[in-house]
Amino acid sequence: MGVIEGAALIGSSLPKCILLDANFLVAHASAKTSSDDMARIDHFLASVDKAKAKLIIPMPAVAEYLVGADTAGVDMLNQLDRKACVVLAPFDRAAAFECALIDRAALGAGDKKDGSSSPWQKIKIDRQIVATGKAYGATLVISADVSLRANALRVGMDAKTIQDLDLPDDARQVKLELAPPKLK
Repeated sequence: MGVIEGAALIGSSLPKCILLDANFLVAHASAKTSSDDMARIDHFLASVDKAKAKLIIPMPAVAEYLVGADTAGVDMLNQLDRKACVVLAPFDRAAAFECALIDRAALGAGDKKDGSSSPWQKIKIDRQIVATGKAYGATLVISADVSLRANALRVGMDAKTIQDLDLPDDARQVKLELAPPKLK
C-alpha cells in the first residue's frame, strides 16, 4: 500500500478506519484554513459519518492539538468526541506493541531514526501516533506532516493530506462578482 499522489479520496473508497493527526484538528478549528480545505474537511467528516467509518485520533495527537487550542478549539474537540465515528484513542498496550515493532524495524535497518532528520522526540511521538492508529486498525492517515506520513507508509498504511480529500461539487462553483447594471 502507498499514497497515490494527486488522487482524491472518494467517499465510495473510504476505508473503515482512518487515523487523524493534530494538524487535521488544527485545520478544522482554524479561521486561517482556506475555504476549499474547510469544504474538503466538512465533506470528509460527513462522508465518514455516512459510511459509518471510524476516525482514530490518538491521545499524543490530541496533546499536540491542545497546546495551541483556545476555548473554541477545545469545544470543537468535545463536539468531535461526541460523534459515534470518533475514537479518542489512548496509547495503550496494543499501541505500545505496534510502536515497538516500528522501533525494532528501524534499529534492524541500522538507523533508529529510519532516515529522518527530525529531532528524536518528534520521531517518537510520530511513531506513537502511527502505532496507535495501527493498533485500532487504521489503514489510512490524513496528515500534513511528511515524516508522520512516511512512518505510516512504512507500516503499510496509506497516507494523504487534506488537499487529497474530495472537494465537493458545491465548493467548486466559481463565484462571479457581478457589477450592478449601469443606468442610462
